[in-house]
Amino acid sequence: MAIGDIVGEILFEIIALIIFHVLFEIAVQILMGVFGLSRSEAEGSAFGFLIVVLFSMIALTVYRRKKLGKAVVLDTDGDGIISAEEEAAAFGIEEGEWWEEE
Repeated sequence: MAIGDIVGEILFEIIALIIFHVLFEIAVQILMGVFGLSRSEAEGSAFGFLIVVLFSMIALTVYRRKKLGKAVVLDTDGDGIISAEEEAAAFGIEEGEWWEEE
C-alpha cells in the first residue's frame, strides 16, 4: 500500500466519524428541544433508535438473502463442487429437467 492510500483511509475515517457525531448531536438537540428530554434521556433514546435501526437492517438483509436463495447450502457433500443433483435438491427441481441433453 502506498502512503497516499493509508492517509486517504485515515482521512475518510476521520471525516465519517465527524459526520456521524454531528448527526448524532443534531438528533440529541432535536429530542431535547421538541420532546423536552434531558441530555442523558435524549442520548439514550438516540442510541436506542440506532440499535433498533441496526438490528432491522440486519434482519432485512438476512430476509433478502434467504429470499434470493443465498442462504441455501448447495454443496451438501462438501467436495467443493456443486453438482446438478445438489442444485436440484436445493431448489426442488425434478431431476433431468434442464441439464440433461435430449
